[in-house]
Amino acid sequence: MSDAIEPAHPVAPVAPVPPLRIGLVAEGATEWEVIDSALKAIFPSRPYVLTRLQPDATRPEMGQGWGGVLKWCQQVAERTPAGGRTVEADPTLSLFDAVLLQLDADVATLRYDQLSAQFDDAEVARRGWHPIPCITACPPAAVSADPLRAVLLSWLQPATQGPGTVVCLPAMNTGAWQAAAMLPAGHALLPDLECRADIEARLALLPLALRVDKGKRASRLRAAAKVEKRWADVTARCTRAAEFDRDIRTALP
Repeated sequence: MSDAIEPAHPVAPVAPVPPLRIGLVAEGATEWEVIDSALKAIFPSRPYVLTRLQPDATRPEMGQGWGGVLKWCQQVAERTPAGGRTVEADPTLSLFDAVLLQLDADVATLRYDQLSAQFDDAEVARRGWHPIPCITACPPAAVSADPLRAVLLSWLQPATQGPGTVVCLPAMNTGAWQAAAMLPAGHALLPDLECRADIEARLALLPLALRVDKGKRASRLRAAAKVEKRWADVTARCTRAAEFDRDIRTALP
């Protein structure tokens, strides 16, 4: 009689989980780094690939800042049939699981004629864009109630926001999320943090251990790493960060 041990049944290999595919339309490098760090904190064990749709280094004619976001939205609008469709149904975006659209809330204080194209009131009306400046609350209300959200979505029409499109209006300045991660409890800059349009300038003047210099990539990345590590503090100190956390989890369950 053989004493050989029967081989165990082979275990079927577990298929790797495909990474989430996320496209980001943002004002610039700081916003991209901060949002990427937030996603690392939100999805610590879920792989994802974040693709920079705007600004795009291969398309310098698009520019940066809110004007670049406007141009990107207009290109989506021009590709959208008159009957409309969601942003994520656009053929160039359909491979993404989510598309994030970012603007700083201080855009609500600006004017279209400040752009290089200098759109006048008649042109804005012809295109169906919502007007700016527009009243925005601070401390901020929910993004869904912010007039700037309606402005951003008007740039896309006849395209509309679908379940995979997340609008992110971090604060008057995205530097608020950097500050929330970098600053210790009780710091003088923390009260009304989301209302400080000058927060980036203020961070650049702080002692070295707390300083964030927007012009220096190493400094920005150090702040981004803090955003990932201290995301719980960021969401506790910034209502819009908590809202982004909820909205991205809803879009990517």
